[in-house]
Amino acid sequence: MKYPNTLDINTHRAYYCEHQLSSDANRHVDGINLDWDTCNPQPLKILCLNTIANNWLTIPFFREIPLGEDRHFLLDLLDLSFPLENLCARIRSDAFWRRAFVNRWKTYYPIDVDEKPWIRVYLEKHISEMLENLKPADYEQEIVQKLVDLCSLHVRELRIDHLEPPTNENGDHIPLDLILSNLRELRKVNITYDVKNAGNNFYLGCATITDKDVKLMTQGLERCYELTEFRLHSTKLEPAMMKRLATAMDKGCPNLASVGFPHCRCGDVGVRAFFDALSPESLPNVKEVVLTNNFLSAESILFLVHLVRRRPIERLDLRLNPIGNPGAIIVLTMMFYLPLKELNLSCCSIDEEIEEYLLMMLRFNKSVKFLDLSSNKLGPAMGASLVERIKENKTLQRFDLRNTDISADYRALIDEMVMENRDKHSLSDW
Repeated sequence: MKYPNTLDINTHRAYYCEHQLSSDANRHVDGINLDWDTCNPQPLKILCLNTIANNWLTIPFFREIPLGEDRHFLLDLLDLSFPLENLCARIRSDAFWRRAFVNRWKTYYPIDVDEKPWIRVYLEKHISEMLENLKPADYEQEIVQKLVDLCSLHVRELRIDHLEPPTNENGDHIPLDLILSNLRELRKVNITYDVKNAGNNFYLGCATITDKDVKLMTQGLERCYELTEFRLHSTKLEPAMMKRLATAMDKGCPNLASVGFPHCRCGDVGVRAFFDALSPESLPNVKEVVLTNNFLSAESILFLVHLVRRRPIERLDLRLNPIGNPGAIIVLTMMFYLPLKELNLSCCSIDEEIEEYLLMMLRFNKSVKFLDLSSNKLGPAMGASLVERIKENKTLQRFDLRNTDISADYRALIDEMVMENRDKHSLSDW
């Protein structure tokens, strides 16, 4: 091999040219000064990635880049202010979407991020925020359709914590039919028509849901074929609205497993209208029913029993309803025929008259794991009986007896025995 012993004249001129060094003070390349550090030259690959990042809207290269490390470097360079539709179409990286989420919502961190990809977390929060801040007067179907098209492939949970009120007493909220019917992957819906800030347009009843609101919402609900969970909370519902909701669920939600109307003040008449609209074959997969704070009495519990006894109900929440002892006795008796795992009867106007039925249920029921009877006047005398009965129950893992007049000593003994059951089950699961 022959080593070169000469230097090309052009190479020499590029690295050493005295008249240029003396005349151009801003010269960026200085091959003579080895300690030169004013502007370190970057590798060609880095220069190319910077160019791609700066011109990404016109040259949206990502999958075309062969090396994974180069893709990750490009994601760190991309501007987060680029249009969302361009980013969603090209990028699925969890690291990028987490950076985008934290940059946009600096004071909010989602709870269930370990179960979702970050692009879904971002878009679910994005569509919720857009709908919550959209005023009825500014609603345009074309704009909302673009929003839904952008999010439809990723959004599985729609959570709306409040809606902007209409500007007049005869107005309606933004329609939800287009949104619900076009989110094809939707699994969970959690909606309230309540308001957080009415601003200068406040008037009495501005948060009231209208018949048109329910009609449009149920039209979308009829097309939510993959829906498994539905919550409508903190919204005053009339009997006709409850009937329309039941009909829509029966028609379009065959996979529905959880139904909830917490704090909807529907009363006995509303609950009966809901149940009357359902046939024995309706909602066959429902496992959870939440009716918190709906002014229900023992009369509603009778209708509830006819609904749930034909279905595999595992969780029933009736707290803050004045069902009294008759309603509680019906529920405790019903537990002999259901695979119920969780029952919440907190603050239900119950007293010591249910003792016989409660003790019988704790003795023979082998499925319930969580029982909440807090904020009921069960009386101090029931504590000793419950301790003896809990010794025989090996299934119960949580038993809430706060504010029930049962002494702290008895509650401590019950908690200790329940904790032993929980430890045994956790070890067996392990």
